[in-house]
Amino acid sequence: MKTKTLHFNEKNTDIILFENYVNNKGTNNESRNRMKKLLSQAIDRGLTEKQRACIIGYYINGKKQKEIARELGIDSSTVSRHITVAKKKLKDFVSIFEGFTNTAESA
Repeated sequence: MKTKTLHFNEKNTDIILFENYVNNKGTNNESRNRMKKLLSQAIDRGLTEKQRACIIGYYINGKKQKEIARELGIDSSTVSRHITVAKKKLKDFVSIFEGFTNTAESA
């Protein structure tokens, strides 16, 4: 497969970005927003209460695992385990859901 090198300049930037939008059926911002929505749904539907608390505390609120452990009354290694399991569940949920939406869009 041949690759094509594109150089952005004042004359072609809008054309290149529009072609990228058309070819990818959206912009990076739209893809990012769709992924945020998917992750939000996965957090709400696919995680236990403790997994949800650990993921939200760690990634959204920026807390340290020790702080989350103290708040939940569990060991910090348990927080780490909840985060690991939750990340796997989220990854699986999003990949299944994206596969479903991509199949539905192409139909």
